[in-house]
Amino acid sequence: WDFWEVFNDNYRVVLNIFDIGLAGVAQFTLTDFNTGKSTNASLTRLFTRGSVGHPPSWRYERPLRFAKGNDWMEFDRAGDDVHLRLEFPRKKISGEITLHKDPGMDSMVNLIPFKNPKQFVYAVKIMCMPARGSVAVGGQEYPFSEENNSWGVLDWTRAVFPYKNHWKWCIASGRVDGVPLGFNIDYGFGTESSKSMIIHDKRGHHLDVVEYQHDRKHLDKPLHITSPDGRVDLTLVPKFFEKAGVDIGILAMKGINTYGYFTGKLVLDDGTRITIKESDKLFGWAEEYVQKW
Repeated sequence: WDFWEVFNDNYRVVLNIFDIGLAGVAQFTLTDFNTGKSTNASLTRLFTRGSVGHPPSWRYERPLRFAKGNDWMEFDRAGDDVHLRLEFPRKKISGEITLHKDPGMDSMVNLIPFKNPKQFVYAVKIMCMPARGSVAVGGQEYPFSEENNSWGVLDWTRAVFPYKNHWKWCIASGRVDGVPLGFNIDYGFGTESSKSMIIHDKRGHHLDVVEYQHDRKHLDKPLHITSPDGRVDLTLVPKFFEKAGVDIGILAMKGINTYGYFTGKLVLDDGTRITIKESDKLFGWAEEYVQKW
């Protein structure tokens, strides 16, 4: 899949083109965190078996385009800018968003094995990409810009998965004391290894084990995210949370997701301590999902 999410503290847009063999899908979601309302739309082709045309790199030497009838979604790149576009006229959804990937900024790449040597996950995670543009749904426009602190993140994954998987993913992007700051906390599937990193002022700082556990009965409570070595001590105060997904027995994709503001501390590789304050309004999410397919 090529999973792009663009967000600020008022709304998010998910644009995802994926191919799981049984089907290829272009997925759109817009969620207004203030009203709690989500708009979903998708295009589906059955039994694609890798024919959607996913490129060998997120850098898009050629566009990734998924079309069905007059509806389409496309990801492309020009220089250091990634362009996300869609037109779903039947649903009155359209948009174009540009994300800037600073060529000097580190990103994170994981190659994750499973017990079966024929199975693996290769994932690129990029955060801290300033966003500009807008999406329109039913005549209402949702703008993204530096003025409303909008950011984009990428999960670019190629994999041969086992039938069942479970994972947690926590990510944020913003500025702290005027300096770009983001982090990716990622664990659950595969032969376990550290898949987490801080990005501070364009540089990556590798993390060891980082953990969190949702209170499923009280998703509105603050979520604590910590590491045994003391380098991560964060609190996520929820603004929006959801239980999402489908489960039809042999096929499932379901989980929980909490969006909100982070406060606390991070320690960089050289021992520098970064304090995240309420006034920084560092925004992101923490999710937990299970999958069967």
